[in-house]
Amino acid sequence: MVNPTIFKELVKRGYSIRGNTRVWDISDSKLWYVTPELAEGFRGLENYEPYRKNIIKREIDLIHAHADAIVKDSGATTFNVVDLGCSTGMKAEEFLKSIPSSVNIRYCPVDISSHFVDEAVKRIKGLNLKNVKEIKPFVSDFQDLDTVLAMARSADYGTNVVLLMGSTISTYEICDFLFTLSQPMIKGDVFIAGNGIRSGERFVELDKYKHPLFNSWFIPLIRGLGFSDNEVTYDARFAHGRVEGFYTINIDKTLNHNGKNITFKKGDEIIVAIQYKYYDAEFADFGKMYFNDVSIIKDSEGEYCLMVCKK
Repeated sequence: MVNPTIFKELVKRGYSIRGNTRVWDISDSKLWYVTPELAEGFRGLENYEPYRKNIIKREIDLIHAHADAIVKDSGATTFNVVDLGCSTGMKAEEFLKSIPSSVNIRYCPVDISSHFVDEAVKRIKGLNLKNVKEIKPFVSDFQDLDTVLAMARSADYGTNVVLLMGSTISTYEICDFLFTLSQPMIKGDVFIAGNGIRSGERFVELDKYKHPLFNSWFIPLIRGLGFSDNEVTYDARFAHGRVEGFYTINIDKTLNHNGKNITFKKGDEIIVAIQYKYYDAEFADFGKMYFNDVSIIKDSEGEYCLMVCKK
């Protein structure tokens, strides 16, 4: 069955030409969680050992070591913790447990998946943390960041501390994302992004992006366009300064939804995921384009960091 959200995104973006190949792009990460099946596929990634070791563990260790100092340095004692792409709320839990119990927090989980938002709310409520006074959830994608950040504020909670964990920022065009995020932020607001950083070659270990779990996660996107599993083949590559996860179409096929026809040719490609790789200095430079004060806190191996940005 065709998923209207996925189909609409494909129609909106159209295709580009690379050599003799038509390349379609539905790599917007909001689509990765748009159905319960896709959201469940993300759990497979969370259990993938390279992801757990290189992202989840490194990030949680950094949160435990530095969250308290980040909050104290901000000077805020009453604020919203806006958890962008909250998933199950696991990273927010570690953050909230690592900062003073004396501060007053309203927890604001944000995700396009209502299932994840509900899970995050349940998780944080169940902790009974002294510093969490209220919870205000938002089911939204990142295109409405200005609305979300404005609605999070109130007379009692006028400052936003925005979290974006799990290297999520690397799946966006970083300048577009930081510009959109920074516009509704005001003096005193803080943005904290967890992201991998490169210390050697920019592009290595391509095979880990070809692991079958990525096909298991992303194949519902392709089914949502009207393809059967045997009509496509998953692969990954380094191209255009990033990692691309993509499907090659194995047959000629015309898809129809609500009177719109799209004809695919054998050999066409559909990009479903992208990830950019940054060195620490260039990552910081991007932040400095949009924020007054930017610091990079690296792990002991120099392969993961928290970027802390203040307005």
